[in-house]
Amino acid sequence: MNRKPELQDPWNNPSEKVISLFKSVQKIYKELLFEKSRQYGFTGPQIGLIMGLYRNPCLTLNEASKWLGLSKSTVSGIVDRLVAQGVVLREIPEDNRRIIRLSLAPEFVQSNCLIDFKDKFAANIFKNASEEEIEKITSGLEILHRLMKETRDHENH
Repeated sequence: MNRKPELQDPWNNPSEKVISLFKSVQKIYKELLFEKSRQYGFTGPQIGLIMGLYRNPCLTLNEASKWLGLSKSTVSGIVDRLVAQGVVLREIPEDNRRIIRLSLAPEFVQSNCLIDFKDKFAANIFKNASEEEIEKITSGLEILHRLMKETRDHENH
């Protein structure tokens, strides 16, 4: 009699549970981000670039590509569309003519669209969380960050 082997429940292993939850949170976060970005007339990757430039003004195309986890050619296309919309500026620094710096157009930043998006997006995710839950989430993520960083640093040495 051929019996299929039983699959091990990943929730029985605490480390697999953490990884599974982390992946699930990432997936849901991206879905929420993409849905919210559409409400503002942007795609998910466009809003990702906009947020990256908001946090790190004057990124290069390479840096933006790493930030988004997308190829340079894909990011270049995203930049082209945002430049055409007047959202992003391309600048060639005088001291290094080989690179292009990307930044948000001052008019776009002043439009409050970005701040409104950022504030409402984050506020909506945590609107039903208690202060204690926020502290637990923060603490858990800080621990996860430390452990992952230690593992990365150990593997690189």
